[in-house]
Amino acid sequence: MNVSDSANDMLEIEIVDVVLDILSKADPYQRWNTPAAALRSQLDGVLTMGGSAYTITPDRDGLCLRVEETLRRTLDEAVQAAEALQKDAGAHLREAFVAAYGIKPNPSVAYSQAVKAVEAVANPVFLPKSPEPTLGGVRSTLDQGRSKYVMAVSDRAGAPAGIDAAVELINLLWHGQRDRHAGGPTSAPVSQEAAETAVHAAALLVHWVSKGYVRRK
Repeated sequence: MNVSDSANDMLEIEIVDVVLDILSKADPYQRWNTPAAALRSQLDGVLTMGGSAYTITPDRDGLCLRVEETLRRTLDEAVQAAEALQKDAGAHLREAFVAAYGIKPNPSVAYSQAVKAVEAVANPVFLPKSPEPTLGGVRSTLDQGRSKYVMAVSDRAGAPAGIDAAVELINLLWHGQRDRHAGGPTSAPVSQEAAETAVHAAALLVHWVSKGYVRRK
């Protein structure tokens, strides 16, 4: 494939992405007596059968890279659990996913939205009285209060496990956002790999917190 072929293929992908966005805003969109939802389903089938690297986004308003099915199910389950507790969390998580895996990835936005998704569910649970709750505050609260919380899973003795895994995952997400503040000695742009890692971590944390899998004793 030459450069021209590659450019044409990407243009076609961008056109489909725009059409999906239009359909999402004009639903139900009638054409040939076919609702927009059916058109999207048909398109999704064509992409799947054709072995395309792209699929329709969780919000059904564009295209994103096709990811491993386990991750997609984890994201969907996390969004559902989050929206039952805090609707904004689901929106942030979906935006993080699209920013990481969309046709025009934006790692910085993906990471930032991943953090916001966790904050949206964790702040009300762990910092209900804080005037300015942040993920950093959640991290400190759980880190300093490890003895006050447990996980839903059991440890090797059959007792409720400690929250070390949750704390370390939050630490990873919090410290890994190197573009949060500019001008520091460790400030750096967010890489694509870091953004994808953040989305994975956020989906797991959002699911744990939303379902009450990290809780007080």
